[in-house]
Amino acid sequence: MPTYLCHGFRWHRRDIRIFVIVNNLEDATPDWLVGRTSSAQILGQFASAFDFLPKQTPTPRPAAAAAASPADATKSAALHRDDDFSLPPPRVPASEDNVLANEWSPVKLLEEYDLEETASAARPYAYVADYAVRVDLSADVADEMAKYEAMATRRGGGWFEKLRDQLQAGAAIRWYVVVCADEERAAPDEDPDDEDLDDEDPDAEDSDDESTTPTRELPRRQFPQTASMAADGPAPGSGRSRDGSKSRQDDGQQPEFLGEDPFKASAHQGLRHKLSTKGLRRLFSKKGGP
Repeated sequence: MPTYLCHGFRWHRRDIRIFVIVNNLEDATPDWLVGRTSSAQILGQFASAFDFLPKQTPTPRPAAAAAASPADATKSAALHRDDDFSLPPPRVPASEDNVLANEWSPVKLLEEYDLEETASAARPYAYVADYAVRVDLSADVADEMAKYEAMATRRGGGWFEKLRDQLQAGAAIRWYVVVCADEERAAPDEDPDDEDLDDEDPDAEDSDDESTTPTRELPRRQFPQTASMAADGPAPGSGRSRDGSKSRQDDGQQPEFLGEDPFKASAHQGLRHKLSTKGLRRLFSKKGGP
């Protein structure tokens, strides 16, 4: 959660919007000045519109420390860490900090931001500062004020008050502690179930569905079997004998259905036999007459 100690004034949001519209800053976002594009456009407009702004000289970087003597190295090694009151180096370099990245401009733009604030999209003001330092753990306020006074002497006074009069006349210039809880936003974690679904090949699913399409096997047509047919044996024309074996019709044997003639199996005498008996009786009766 970045926190800054700055020296400057508050710039009202309504006036920020007017400044962006009047100067036709299409890529600037008046509700969020610390964006890289927005801050670069607004600070560039300051430099072109206000010629009284001082030219920013590159900040001298500390030279590499000279090699310590063996005695100093031994003294440093013997020093307990509880006795070392120096602050660790910044976690984020100035080139990666949205507020401190524009080293070419003597003006810094800052925003207040609270992640839990949902009542409004932006705070009613932003900050315009001529000095800002990022506070990771702590800051020596008196030491930072002394650094600012030395910097103001080198630049010359009066220019920041002129800028205040152009942007927000009557605003108080003082020291502020600004909290901007706009940490780097990471992409939300994806649901592993969604990843599994995305990894599946839809073409493979279609091919699997086509290859495994069930087909209904229709039963063979069955004819009802009467009681007499069931008793006599297999159905005529089935090609099977009574014992269940297939009959061979090509061996010259008589088909089974010829042997099942109901007239041959009947106990009644045929018409031919009856006529022959009557004829004999007539023949004998004629012979015995006068």
